[in-house]
Amino acid sequence: MNFNPLQHVVLRTLPNGLRVLLKEDTAWPLVSVHAWVRAGSVDEQASQAGIAHVIEHMVFKGTSRTPAVEISRWVENLGGSINAETARDYTHYYIDVPGAGARKAVQLLGEMLHQALFDPREWERERPVILEEIKRRNDDPESLLWDLFNEALFEEDRLRRPVIGSVETVSAVTREGLWAFYREFYSTGNCFLVVTGNFKTRQMLDWIHAAFDAMPRGQAPRRKPASADSHAPRHLALKKPVKQAYVAMGFPTPPSSHPDHEALDLLAAVLGEGRSSRLVQALREKKKLVWSVSAANYGHDGPGIFSIFAECPFPKRRPLRPAVERLVNALRRPARSELARAKNMIRNAWLQGFESYHQQASTLGLYALDGQLDRLKAYLPRISALGPDELAEVAERYLHARPLSSAVIEA
Repeated sequence: MNFNPLQHVVLRTLPNGLRVLLKEDTAWPLVSVHAWVRAGSVDEQASQAGIAHVIEHMVFKGTSRTPAVEISRWVENLGGSINAETARDYTHYYIDVPGAGARKAVQLLGEMLHQALFDPREWERERPVILEEIKRRNDDPESLLWDLFNEALFEEDRLRRPVIGSVETVSAVTREGLWAFYREFYSTGNCFLVVTGNFKTRQMLDWIHAAFDAMPRGQAPRRKPASADSHAPRHLALKKPVKQAYVAMGFPTPPSSHPDHEALDLLAAVLGEGRSSRLVQALREKKKLVWSVSAANYGHDGPGIFSIFAECPFPKRRPLRPAVERLVNALRRPARSELARAKNMIRNAWLQGFESYHQQASTLGLYALDGQLDRLKAYLPRISALGPDELAEVAERYLHARPLSSAVIEA
C-alpha cells in the first residue's frame, strides 16, 4: 500500500509568521483544531520547573473575550472535546468539534494562545489543583518510574526533572512569572496550527488570519541544545508501597531527526513489541521472570530514549537486569521472519494512527513543529527498506556500545 500522510495537505505561512497546516477532508462532518507551541520543560530554568504546564492550565481560565466557563460550556454543548498536554519539548492544545463549530474553535484557540488573562484570583484557585496533581503523580508507580528512569539516563538537569515540576517550584510561581514565560514563547514564530477535517481551505485560512492576526510576532526563542553525554550506567531504586516491581532499562539515543531513528524503532519492535518478540518469549513465556515486558524508542527534539519496561514479582527483579542485557547484546542480525513481523506491526500501528481527524492532526503537528514533514512522508518506506545488514550495524552502534541504565520502583 502506497500511503502518503501528506496527501491533500496544504502548508502556509501567514503574513504574521504563523505556520498553518490544513488537511481538508469531507468524509465526516467533524473538525480537529490543534495548536502546538514549542515550549516545554526543557525551556524552563530550574527555579521555573513546571511553569510550562501551569500555563497549559491557566489559558483555559479565561481570555480577554471569553470567560473560562463559556469555553468549556460551548465545546461540551456541541458534543466536542477540548484538552491539552505539556511535554519536554512542546505544549499541545486541541479542540475537536462538529464542522459547524470550526470557526469558533479556531477563534477560541487564538484567544487562548495570545489573549489569556492569567487572573491572579484564578491562579490562586488553580494552584492547589496542580499541587494535588503533583502529589497524585508521586503516588503513581508508573509515573514515578518514568521520572526515576530519566534521572538515571541523563546528566543535564533539564532532561532529568519531571515536566510537571515540584511542589516547591509550582508553589513559587507568580502571575508575573507566568506572563513573562507566555510572552516569550507564545508568539507566531514559535507556534504551529494544524486543522484537519470537514472545512473549506480558503475559508479556514480567513478564519485563522482573523483569530491569530493580533498574536505577538516573533521568531522562536533559541533553544539551548540538550546534551546526552555518555556516562557510566546509573542504577536507581525507589521504595514505595507497591505490590510488584516496576522496572525500566535503556540508554539515550540521538534526536528524532537522526538518520538512525527508524532503525531504532524497528529494533525496539523486534525486541519487545508483541507476544512473538524476543523479550516476551524469553522473559515471560520461557523464564517466567516477568508479568509484562515491552520495548520502545522515544524520539525527541533533543536526546531520545531507547527503553525497556517490565513488571515482575519482587524476588525476580534482580535476575531480570542481566537477563535483559544478554538479550539486548544478542540482537545482532535479526532473522528475516522477525523483521517481517516487526515491520508489519509498525506499519499497522502507523496506519491506525491516521484513522481519525484528531490522530492525523496530532501526528502532522508533531512532525511539523520540528520541521520534519518530509521525514513523516518517508517513514514507512524507510522502515520497509531496512534490511538485516543495516540493522546489524545500528545494533552494534547502540545496543552493544551503550550500557543499560535502570530504574526500579519496589517495596
